[in-house]
Amino acid sequence: MSQKYKNVTLLVIFGILVLSSIILGLTDETRINTNERKEIFSVQDTSKVDLISIVSKDHTVLLEKKDAIWVVNEKYKAEQNIVKVLLSILKDVEGVRNVPKINEKDISQYILDNGCLIEISGNGKMINSFYASGNANKTVSYMMPSGSTDPMIAGIPGYESYVAGIFEISANDWRDRVILSTNWRTLQKLGINYSEYPEYNLNIKFDFNFLNVEGITNLDTARMMAFIGEFNLLQADRYLDKGQNERYDSLLQTPPTVSLTIADIDSRNSKSIDFFPLIKNDPMMLGYVKEDDQMALFETQRIQNLFAIKSDFEAKPILILGVVTASPNFNLLYCQLAPKINNHPKFL
Repeated sequence: MSQKYKNVTLLVIFGILVLSSIILGLTDETRINTNERKEIFSVQDTSKVDLISIVSKDHTVLLEKKDAIWVVNEKYKAEQNIVKVLLSILKDVEGVRNVPKINEKDISQYILDNGCLIEISGNGKMINSFYASGNANKTVSYMMPSGSTDPMIAGIPGYESYVAGIFEISANDWRDRVILSTNWRTLQKLGINYSEYPEYNLNIKFDFNFLNVEGITNLDTARMMAFIGEFNLLQADRYLDKGQNERYDSLLQTPPTVSLTIADIDSRNSKSIDFFPLIKNDPMMLGYVKEDDQMALFETQRIQNLFAIKSDFEAKPILILGVVTASPNFNLLYCQLAPKINNHPKFL
């Protein structure tokens, strides 16, 4: 073999080695960069987070921690468990992989047009900031650092979940659904009025040193106490804004059929709630909390079970082996009065 041939062979081998080194180097650099970017959207120490801003073209949600309690939009107490889920997601979320290069520009623009800008702060300093969105079917989550046009598919290792969905929750759905909370120690007055059936009205008042039911002389105290206990943590199923649902907006303009009034030592739990006629085939009943100027939906059967009438609390004597004793009366409105109300044209 001539020296010239050997030299050419060595040059070819050298060229192959150099090219291989370049390819391996680039591949390794890409792998390292991808690994580094896995945590680009996460917040490792969520205990430092005290402010989370979520802004989209449809809604703005500002979650702020004040005295260890999370507040929504500087006005309402947040549902603390949902905030805990959000913080857990922020800690564990990863950039799984880059979107296909051919789709990168379109997805980037889609995120900017349809996604949310999330800004996470602690002690007045920005901790992280990124955009989040998802595909049309809500099966794939996209995230992109703010100021970047380099989107990634995001997720939580080991979970097949649509993590971007938590950023799409409306401000009302971040709120604590407890409207009021009272008990026999703090209750001053509880009234339930039926606009078309006033003979069934119920009034429980603090009289001298204890609570009594107006118009009842032989009071079933145990039954009354159990009933008052139902108003400890009275929750709505969903909040509504005026203008959000045309059907409920129209219903709000009609006279209420039932009105609930609570007076409590703590003024925050003193509320007046109007309830409106049922809509056919709708499982929810519309309520309006006057003090908060707030529309709310309640699951019909659950809330109707609280519509008691005064005769429910009258102890009725029964004869057992020649001994007269008192027996609790559990005829709530749902069993006794609801059929009459529900057969009324306004409830159909």
